[in-house]
Amino acid sequence: MKALLLEGAPDALRRACEAGRLEVVEVRSIPDGRARLAREAFALVDGRITRPCALDEELRQRVDAFFDRLEGQPASGLYDAVMREVERPLISGALARARGVRSAAAEALGIDRGTLARRMRALGLDEP
Repeated sequence: MKALLLEGAPDALRRACEAGRLEVVEVRSIPDGRARLAREAFALVDGRITRPCALDEELRQRVDAFFDRLEGQPASGLYDAVMREVERPLISGALARARGVRSAAAEALGIDRGTLARRMRALGLDEP
């Protein structure tokens, strides 16, 4: 049985896990913890890993984790990569909530209907 903890978890929590004969698995960030949690079963999970957080905080954590993984190597194309990852579910979600009505989805997103159509084509979301 294993426990999933963030780096810097309180020593008392770590000792309690060890006293309960749980193997402590430590991760550097919340996104890393969530990725590990998706792949493995844990008897105990640090609450900070499972607690929902605001979108801006989630993005900041993921960008920080991305830069940490680069280990000093130069990054390029990060802006476009993030925008692609965010824009697709954003547009898909707005369309789903608007029940496929593009004008309603565009209004919810605060963009012109033509802009929505253009972005949908660029992302391969336009259906014939």
